[in-house]
Amino acid sequence: MHCFFVSRGKPSEPPLSPEEEAKFEATDCLFRGALISVLADNIVDVYMHIPSGKDMWDALEAKFGVSDAGSELYVMEQFYDYKMVDDRSVVEQAHEIQMLVKELENNHCELPDKFVAGGIIAKLPPSWSDFATSLKHKRQEFSVTDLIGSLGIEEKARAKDNRGKKIEGGSSANLVQKKNPHASHNNNKKVKPDVKPKATTNFKKKGKGKAKGDCFVCGKPGHWAKDCPERKDKKSANMVISEDGGTLGYGKFLPTVLSVCHSPDWWVDTGANIHVCADISLFSSYQVGRGSSLLMGNGSLAAVHGVGTVDLKFTSGKIVQLKNVQHVPSIKKNLVSGSLLCRDGFRLVFESNKCVVSKYGTFIGKGYDSGGLFRFSLDDMCNKVVNHVSDDDDESNVWHSRLCHVNFGCMTRLANMSLIPKFTLVKGSKCHTCVQSKQPRKPHKASEARNLAPLELVHSDLCEMNGVLTKGGKKYFMTLIDDCTRFCYVYLLKTKDEALHYFKIYKAEVENQLERKIKRLRSDRGGEYFSNEFTSFCEEYGIIHERTPPYSPQSNGVAERKNRTLTEMVNAMLDTAGLSKEWWGEAILTACHVLNRIPTKHKEVTPFEEWERKKLNLSHLRTWGCLAKVNVPIAKKRKLGPKTVDCVFLGYAIHSVGYRFLIVNSGVPDMRVGTITESRDATFFENEFPMKNAPSTSSQEPILSPEHFVPIEHIDQTLEENPEEDNIVATRKSKRQRTAKSFGDDYIVYLVDDTPRTIEEAYSSPDADYWKEAVRSEMDSIMSNGTWEVVERPYGCKPVGCKWVFKKKLRPDGTIEKYKARLVAKGYTQKEGEDFFDTYSPVARLTTIRVLLALAASHGLLVHQMDVKTAFLNGELEEEIYMDQPDGYVLEGQEGMVCKLLKSLYGLKQAPKQWHEKFDNTLTSAGFVVNEADKCVYYRYGGGEGVILCLYVDDILIFGTSLNVIEEVKDFLSKSFEMKDLGVADVILNIKLLRGDEGGITLVQSHYVDKVLSRFGYSDCKAAPTPYDPSVLLRKNRRIARDQLRYSQIIGSLMYLASATRPDISFAVSKLSQFVSNPGDDHWHALERVMRYLKGTMSYGIHYAGYPKVLEGYSDSNWISDADEIKATSGYVFTLGGGAVSWKSCKQTILTRSTMEAELTALDTATVEAEWLRELLMDLPVVEKPVPAILMNCDNQTVIIKVNSSKDNMKSSRHVKRRLKSVRKQKNSGVIALDYVQTAKNLADQFTKGLPRNVIDCASREMGLRPT
Repeated sequence: MHCFFVSRGKPSEPPLSPEEEAKFEATDCLFRGALISVLADNIVDVYMHIPSGKDMWDALEAKFGVSDAGSELYVMEQFYDYKMVDDRSVVEQAHEIQMLVKELENNHCELPDKFVAGGIIAKLPPSWSDFATSLKHKRQEFSVTDLIGSLGIEEKARAKDNRGKKIEGGSSANLVQKKNPHASHNNNKKVKPDVKPKATTNFKKKGKGKAKGDCFVCGKPGHWAKDCPERKDKKSANMVISEDGGTLGYGKFLPTVLSVCHSPDWWVDTGANIHVCADISLFSSYQVGRGSSLLMGNGSLAAVHGVGTVDLKFTSGKIVQLKNVQHVPSIKKNLVSGSLLCRDGFRLVFESNKCVVSKYGTFIGKGYDSGGLFRFSLDDMCNKVVNHVSDDDDESNVWHSRLCHVNFGCMTRLANMSLIPKFTLVKGSKCHTCVQSKQPRKPHKASEARNLAPLELVHSDLCEMNGVLTKGGKKYFMTLIDDCTRFCYVYLLKTKDEALHYFKIYKAEVENQLERKIKRLRSDRGGEYFSNEFTSFCEEYGIIHERTPPYSPQSNGVAERKNRTLTEMVNAMLDTAGLSKEWWGEAILTACHVLNRIPTKHKEVTPFEEWERKKLNLSHLRTWGCLAKVNVPIAKKRKLGPKTVDCVFLGYAIHSVGYRFLIVNSGVPDMRVGTITESRDATFFENEFPMKNAPSTSSQEPILSPEHFVPIEHIDQTLEENPEEDNIVATRKSKRQRTAKSFGDDYIVYLVDDTPRTIEEAYSSPDADYWKEAVRSEMDSIMSNGTWEVVERPYGCKPVGCKWVFKKKLRPDGTIEKYKARLVAKGYTQKEGEDFFDTYSPVARLTTIRVLLALAASHGLLVHQMDVKTAFLNGELEEEIYMDQPDGYVLEGQEGMVCKLLKSLYGLKQAPKQWHEKFDNTLTSAGFVVNEADKCVYYRYGGGEGVILCLYVDDILIFGTSLNVIEEVKDFLSKSFEMKDLGVADVILNIKLLRGDEGGITLVQSHYVDKVLSRFGYSDCKAAPTPYDPSVLLRKNRRIARDQLRYSQIIGSLMYLASATRPDISFAVSKLSQFVSNPGDDHWHALERVMRYLKGTMSYGIHYAGYPKVLEGYSDSNWISDADEIKATSGYVFTLGGGAVSWKSCKQTILTRSTMEAELTALDTATVEAEWLRELLMDLPVVEKPVPAILMNCDNQTVIIKVNSSKDNMKSSRHVKRRLKSVRKQKNSGVIALDYVQTAKNLADQFTKGLPRNVIDCASREMGLRPT
């Protein structure tokens, strides 16, 4: 029984016999199994449950067997564009045309037999033109079968005539052939207008003798196309590529790609409809193909060996997975189909020199123009791993020395983790120093698995270095290794009885840092561990002391292996540097620093990352013992004399960012030769060792070795640094008196802007030392944060520039607190959609800060403050951005390289957004909840205690119910970011926070007011009783503006004051800001009155006493207060805890026809703010729930009646009606509650008009304004 019979289903008539039934079921099962076996994995589950073969076949045919007009058109184009070539059998090519005809028949498009025969004749190659002409002139009709027979006879005859001639071979694949413009012009004359093939056949009758007209190949006259010299060593295409060619149909037709000369990278090709790869090693998954072929852009065929998946990792870190990639070894360039990328949702933006790839607004990567095509900037590709061994040899040796001669297996693991560059290490390569200094023995096998938690088990041992004393008189070193992480500390001891002392230091430090307890200690049976004091200490703290059996050091293999590792590295380091054996202490501390940052064989992470929970960066490593030019400190630097001293690099400073150096040559009196100094400003020459050829008094000493060790190869340990404190030489303090620099009187300095604009100006200014320190501090933060890496500039890339921005941070009293230098990227050169996609980043509203401070006063919350150092450097970039090296820090010999930004930098368009996302993810992962009303407010509540965080860019206010929860949050933030603890909050956004003896919190900006008055020359003005004269009606100035720039500067300074802590001047500033474009004399008089009012009320601030705890609002308007535009003024104010928390005074945007409409418009504006305030309070844990409706006080009874009424009989504009419905909805939903208040008691009245002094004073007291 055939499968085709099964696919039609079980016949009902006649019924099957039992034998036929069984045979049918078996065949049906076989048929379904055959179908399932050829289905893709992702759709097998969809069809697996179908019970019968017929149903399964029908389902598959319904999904995949649909024939549409597109597929028919595609096959017709293939038939129409097919052209025969000379280098293949004409009969075979005729059979291919028959296959196309059969495909058309399957698509219900039947062609007459004589039409097909005529098509074959028309598609014969140019060398058969005479034969084709003779066939055309015959009167009889040809069938396809007869025609193919005639072609076979003619082909055999021609082969006999050409016997002995060598047929030229070779393929022109992977070459872009240029077409002659004349030939294209002539050939296209016969083409139908709706189809545009690149070449057609001319059916003109050929004459004999000399050719007339132009050649069809090169366009030149005088010869036939078959004799054209341009045809030599080239072969024609079997199939002409259409400009709008489709994709693969059922796999029977050849896809089209373009190919060019050899290149190991990936190139984007908009003309290719499939992905093509030449290197099989690039495939992440691969399936061998079955004899399919690929049509190249020049018409030649290339064999497809298989298909698979390739992962492209861009330099931005994003990975794009290419599926159904064709493996074509003969192609010379790996091609990415642009059309397939677009079909998968990617967006390609092409410019003159680059191509930007993004998906759904997310940056993916870039490609740069190279020879007319765009080459993707990729990272970690297989075809980029193979480097020149000769080039890698020097760099690998440098890193081998930097890593203190660690084995090459560890270097390979570090390279795989992208912590060091990748090298091509020749198998069997050896370091001469390592061979001389290391003598391995066969290892013992491991006896137990590692512990799962840090400090579960600590291994320890004490070792002597053959009696050689360090420069500090130390004779032994003690190791303490955590079994879980393999992180290790090492201490240098003078005597063995110091072991207990250093173990106590170790215990106190690690238990405090990890918040865990040491449970077990394993050591040998040495006297330093076997003493009564050591045993009593372990028993006192519950530490189980495990001792090895007698004469069995293998049981303490972790520590013993550590001794060997350290000793071998010290030997190699001393031998390379040429230093005497007395420096083994510094060498062993450096070796432990390096080993802690190298992964072990059994884990992909380093001990440092597991122990510290921080990301590792090895950019600070240098070759031990090399030459270093160290900058002379400012206090010791002379104006005339050397700026550096020659030193030998001895290691890394502990608990500080810097290096340890031995001075070997000095021209500075205060820095003597032979002393040790620590510095962070040094230039290293890692291939020069000044002590290598120096005379040594200990050259005959034996190579160091520990007292005993047992090699265990399967264990890898690392050590922690502990510099020799005895080696630190105290520097001499200068006895001369330093006098403060004088730059003239304050009033003279005030007129001069001495803030430098460039780094050259900063370094040449009188404050050069302070600016240099600020620049160094900024660069330290950038480098320690891993903000960029220096790479080769990609071809065609235009890097973003950068500049230094300098600023003096002042205290509230005006004195200089800090010199700040900031490296800022020139983000204005970035292009949206290429270098960034989104820039929005929220900041906390001033209203939010005031509400939180009012709640702190009401509920007795503690308020602390922290500052994030270089906050924007914490954001991780999603886009690929290159930047010029900063001025003053251009690497010597690498001036042409650029900085590839890995993290955000100040000045970038997306820097605020990336920082806020980083902060948001960090807090939400720790259990904090985001306030829905203000995305910069976070809270966490539990166990009766709560904490609230408010973020304003890099300033953080912390509100807590107790000091313990605040300290816990501070500790968490300090571990996540580089923070500065400012203690109890006293200044936020240039606003002072004062706390009185009676309690409460006061917000005051008296220092800011004084600065504004001094800046604009109103320090000695006469005080005014009110900020605005109610008898004055201001109108637009029709004359020439009076000092418009200074007017706008004063308004800008007052707007921050009015929106932060001084609601009493809000109306005056809002009114005067309407005339900032053309101020006149009247406007100046009114502005000066505001300045005079501030002079008399400079010490005023908002005081939150803590009562009442209920939020209350006031709303008011002043109809037709604007005489020019006939518009009203709206005003509102909300109070909480005895002080104003939100207020506003603004001109209405619509025209109102009555006071009722103006009041309703003002009430609607206030209601919107009330809704937001209520939502803010609902998401704060200290506020009692449910939050009651906010009482809104209004002095217009008509408005209250209209809102409370359910009828809508107003004859007003649609804008007013919408506002009425909005207020009514909020009232009915319980957001607000309306109440009438007399105009004299309406606090919002002063936000709509000028008022007398007694009314201003009364309203100010009600809003919490009072002198401090």
